[in-house]
Amino acid sequence: MKILDKYLLKKFLGVLFFALFAFICIFVIVDGVEKLDVYISQKTPNLIIAQLYLYYMPFIITLTLPVALLLASLFSIGNMARQNELVAMKSAGISLYRILMPVFITAFLISLGALWFGETVVPRASAARAQLVDEYLEKQRQAWRKRVNNVYARDAQDRRISMRWFDTVHNVGHRVNIRRFEGLELQTHIYAGRMAWEDSVWVLYEGVERHFSGGMEIVNTYSRLELVDQNLRPEEFAKVLKKPEEMSYRELKAFIAEVERNGGNPNHWLVDLYLKIAIPFANFIIVLFGAPLSSPRRRSGTATGFGISLAICFIYFGIVKTAQSMGQNGMLPPLFAAWSANVLFLVGGIWVLIKSQK
Repeated sequence: MKILDKYLLKKFLGVLFFALFAFICIFVIVDGVEKLDVYISQKTPNLIIAQLYLYYMPFIITLTLPVALLLASLFSIGNMARQNELVAMKSAGISLYRILMPVFITAFLISLGALWFGETVVPRASAARAQLVDEYLEKQRQAWRKRVNNVYARDAQDRRISMRWFDTVHNVGHRVNIRRFEGLELQTHIYAGRMAWEDSVWVLYEGVERHFSGGMEIVNTYSRLELVDQNLRPEEFAKVLKKPEEMSYRELKAFIAEVERNGGNPNHWLVDLYLKIAIPFANFIIVLFGAPLSSPRRRSGTATGFGISLAICFIYFGIVKTAQSMGQNGMLPPLFAAWSANVLFLVGGIWVLIKSQK
């Protein structure tokens, strides 16, 4: 069986490396053409452009690896089915489960490698790329840097401040919540529709102030209220947070813990945290779904196999993005939102494998 395993893996890995190389080239060319005017207007040196794409490559690999694995399984297994090689193996008494076992094991090992790769290489490379973009393409990034979403901070008086978004140009926060605790008991809660930095003082507009003491609640509404704190500066809110792909699992988990300590809702980042585990294992699950699908003998050619693989990946990532948005908006539990596509395709893959001709 070792000879057949080596033969199958040779076909599988050959298509995999070719597909990865092709996807990386397509990705770089399309992105380069799209941003060519930016590079020219900013007079970005060629060496810096090369470094930008070098640091971008780990993220591209993790993004395109599931598609490449699915293509590899469909093309390698499908080609063997069209040439009656699978029929010959089955007639020799080898079950389809045993034939596909090397592909499944390889895909599982690749998933483990992708998990390690996404935890170590991708965050460092993405952070290095972000630094280069800051330095050489900063003018182009200023547009989105003007707004920082979901800001959390703690001031010198141990007040926990959260706001839906902060305008870094005008130093104005929107939908602001300020909470002060003594131990675990909430003492004061201030809500403001808008908080502005005026004459070196934070001014709250159109809000409600609540005080809690001895089981009693005192509620005051206000149109204008000054927040006295000499140490809380606009720069504290203007810090641009790292994107989830620029943080490792531990960094993102520590950030979520800080958000929770500050009284914020961590669901937005919890989904990204769970996706850091779910996405690498998609490599195995999507092969588990695709390999048995290509095992029946068909007359369809390469174009059909390519179309099927794109359709499957489109459906998979469509489910991932939809569930991710629903989880971040609180419509789904974060863990379910991150793993729903994997669970669905795992069940589908097992069903296809059981229904395939043995």
